[in-house]
Amino acid sequence: MSTALKDRYNLSFFKTFETALHEVTPKVDTSHLFTQILTDEFKEFELKQRMYHVTKVLHDVLDKDFPIACNQLVQVTEALKQLGIGENFEYMFLPDFVATYGLNDFNTSMETLAKITSFTSAEFAVRPFIIKYPNKAIAKMLEWSSHKDSKIRRLASEGSRPRLPWAMALPQLKSDPSPGIPILENLKDDNDEVVRRSVANHLTIYAKTTHQLLSH
Repeated sequence: MSTALKDRYNLSFFKTFETALHEVTPKVDTSHLFTQILTDEFKEFELKQRMYHVTKVLHDVLDKDFPIACNQLVQVTEALKQLGIGENFEYMFLPDFVATYGLNDFNTSMETLAKITSFTSAEFAVRPFIIKYPNKAIAKMLEWSSHKDSKIRRLASEGSRPRLPWAMALPQLKSDPSPGIPILENLKDDNDEVVRRSVANHLTIYAKTTHQLLSH
């Protein structure tokens, strides 16, 4: 049996996903979901390509009205939880849907990412919004850094890191990391170890970025 992360996207995985999706969209025929996703090309795709492919297929299934589609995404995560599915990275195509199709709807997108990040991390998906709306997005990260949900507080730190493995960099924060400092100030003594670890990683990037800026 393959241990490659990309191979977690298999028939069993998508059967579970289809069950949750059908519960949320009972009037939509989701029976062809497998054939739309598991194409011959899909077999050749790497992990991120597979995620993006599922995002595109999902766009054909969910409502064409973006706020309604976002509500469906949230309902799908709840349906998956009811099926016993816990937090896992395989469902990162859900926040990717928001980043791909919601870049012109900042408020709906931010609200949706906050709701689903406890199920699957939105740290990649939030970054295009920081690039397009730097001031509004950093203000939202600062707001999230005081949120009662530790997963949302972690998103505030991870999402605003100037550099993040596998994710797009944030040029504005690479050039000037200072807007992110108030976020880290709020989180540096967080009562959740995972959040504190995120802050430590963030500070490492900040220190490297500052050193590079001073050396030029």
